[in-house]
Amino acid sequence: MTAVELSKLEDLKNALQTVKEALDEYTKNKNLTIRDGAIQRFEYTCELIWKTLKERIKSTEREIRNTPKDIFRVAADLGLISDPQVWFDFLTNRNLASHLYDNKAMDAVFGDIPKFVAETEKVIIAIEKQIAVESTSAKRISSETNS
Repeated sequence: MTAVELSKLEDLKNALQTVKEALDEYTKNKNLTIRDGAIQRFEYTCELIWKTLKERIKSTEREIRNTPKDIFRVAADLGLISDPQVWFDFLTNRNLASHLYDNKAMDAVFGDIPKFVAETEKVIIAIEKQIAVESTSAKRISSETNS
């Protein structure tokens, strides 16, 4: 695991927390400004997740193209996500959100954010599990070598 990978993972956790905070705030106060802020937080968190996955995949020495869709496909192959199509849909929403000016469309994107949060939490857990396994394996190999 690289320092860049660890840094991206921490950034992702922090970004996801800001999305959750915005969702919580919106449940208390149904304000369009809060909704729009949640959508913006979704946008940058969506960008960050594929970049985090890219770093994880690079650490496996797997060859990838530098596109979000390819990264999600490989992440599924590696067991980090279950269905790349779900993530393609999030990417579509992320791209739409950058150009939306219609409240109905904004509500539709906003409505998918809780699912995005749940799926992102699963990815974080999957990455952390892989890191833990790698760390345990590295310690075991080091211990066997020193014996």
